[in-house]
Amino acid sequence: MKAIVRLSAVVLAVALPAVANAAPAGGCAQVVQNINSLAAAIAGAASSYWAHRENFVELTSGESRQTVPNALQLAAQEKSQADPLKVATLNTLASFKAFIAAAQSQNCLPSVQLSAIAEPTIKHAKRVNFDQFPAGNFEGSAD
Repeated sequence: MKAIVRLSAVVLAVALPAVANAAPAGGCAQVVQNINSLAAAIAGAASSYWAHRENFVELTSGESRQTVPNALQLAAQEKSQADPLKVATLNTLASFKAFIAAAQSQNCLPSVQLSAIAEPTIKHAKRVNFDQFPAGNFEGSAD
């Protein structure tokens, strides 16, 4: 997951070069850095969450259910790995929103740039938060 977060941070650094340049010296520079770091963390956690969910669905109702002998146990592992990511995403989102509010109150970034960072990040976090793994009786054999 660290690799995903680092990759996301690199993508954000490349995709939003004006953000770093737009921040005034002092407190705003740190606020903007925290916003970018938290946005990258949310993107990485969301990406990992969806990968675990996709694996879960494949193992419980896809072709893997018939071909992988312990598919249901592996599916349970996928879910147990996704659950903490959901919690972490919500906690990170709370911090992210606090830094967005700080950036707004200090006029660290133009509102257009702040929205360009905040809106997709909040959307990713909310999608993870409101998602539910498919329910059903997955106990028993994979037959």
